Amino acid sequence: MNSHSILTKKTSQLTNIIDDGKQINVSFHYYNRNINSFINSLFSKILSRKNIPFLHSTVTTILRELITNAIKANSKRVYFKSNNLDMFDDKEYNAGMENFKSYIVSNQEEVEEELKKFNLKVTMQINNSERGLKIMIINNVPLHREELSKIQHRIQKAGEFKDFSEVYSEVIDSSEGEGLGIILTMLFLRNSGIGEQSFKISADSEKTYTSLIIPFDLSPVEITSKIQDGIFKEIEELPTFPENILELQKLCKTEDVTLKKISDRISLDPSLSVSVLKLANSAGFLTRNRTEYVIDAIKIIGLKNLEALLITSSARKIMNEKYTVFKKIWDHCNKTSAYARYIAMKFGYAVLSDSAALGGLLHDLGKIILLSANSALSEWISEITRKKELRTSTTLEEVSIGLSHSTIGELIAAKWNLPEYIIESIKNHHSPLNCSAQYREIVYIIYLGNHLCNIEDKVSQYYFIEQEVLDMFKINDEEELMKLHSEIKTMQVIESKYN
Repeated sequence: MNSHSILTKKTSQLTNIIDDGKQINVSFHYYNRNINSFINSLFSKILSRKNIPFLHSTVTTILRELITNAIKANSKRVYFKSNNLDMFDDKEYNAGMENFKSYIVSNQEEVEEELKKFNLKVTMQINNSERGLKIMIINNVPLHREELSKIQHRIQKAGEFKDFSEVYSEVIDSSEGEGLGIILTMLFLRNSGIGEQSFKISADSEKTYTSLIIPFDLSPVEITSKIQDGIFKEIEELPTFPENILELQKLCKTEDVTLKKISDRISLDPSLSVSVLKLANSAGFLTRNRTEYVIDAIKIIGLKNLEALLITSSARKIMNEKYTVFKKIWDHCNKTSAYARYIAMKFGYAVLSDSAALGGLLHDLGKIILLSANSALSEWISEITRKKELRTSTTLEEVSIGLSHSTIGELIAAKWNLPEYIIESIKNHHSPLNCSAQYREIVYIIYLGNHLCNIEDKVSQYYFIEQEVLDMFKINDEEELMKLHSEIKTMQVIESKYN
């Protein structure tokens, strides 16, 4: 079992401990790539289970800053001790700080060993509280008065900024350095709905304590509420499925219905007729001769696939007519659908393959409305995304709006009276352990397919995946997952040649 596999298993186990109402404590002397991977993996799972996965980037960035600052404070003690300087003498403190920054940058390995030698460490405590998820960062040295003064000044400075755009232009490119900084931390807390009041720093004569509480129910700022209201209104105003589609769905569920009656109804809609014939003649259905008649096409694809086609064609038509066509989202959904079907077939869930493919195709419906939010906030978020070369604006949108695209998609699916398994799949495609036992297999299949697509697009990693999901598919390590990924990609290439 490789290190990523151990990490995946460990972080899933720790998340289970937190879910059971217990506290976990993790200590480390230095912040390195392994610690970064651990924190990313752990909070990917914790936040997904709380249905706030969009806070992952915000929370991990803040924690990275807090932990780095705590380690820097510990390193400062090592430096001053090594140079026989008294930190609490103003003159010696100022003299030592002139060379401290270059010292910590150019002597990282030495600093790490010295921190271990003097047992200067940082402990992260995590547990559920009445107010939300409580995270405490403790380093075993007290705050220097100069450090406390700087922190207080930056917290005060944060109150002078109105939004992220000011912070990005005035802080990120300034002498604050590459880290998020206290100012940006406070702005992220404010605009994410977590709230600045959730953040506290204190110290006694021996230790420094930084606490952060992530509310399970966010309390967005005023502008967020307006955008949420706009999104809910958008969902309310979405058209329902056309009458002929609703009638066809009803016919497909009627026990004594004839195929001729269904085909006659489909033939009244030229666009739908073309879609049915196209599906029947695709590489997914092995036929010797090309099918030219709708009734024969229905015999080939079956009523279950016809129902799926009715849902997907109607959903896509409504979304594309009302909003700008989001090709990247649909491309991702198509790929997730194909991956989910392959996973279902490979691991003995063939009976679920069609349903998994349909759930995969619709899992990101909510992103379309999320990214269509018409507001000034959305415009500058898009600008930040472009300037900072971020992979997607979705995370910033969700942070600013306080709603996950999963929740938005769930509301759309419920409005359209889609099957319960689709609603569950959309709702829990980032939080599979939250789904009901009845739909566990199909949600796990879509969740894994979505992760494989995201790994391929470099927006996810193996150790983000829930261990319980890997266990269901008997995937023991990253190598086995990558082998599965390679198999699916190869199959997609082969199938694309025949479509």
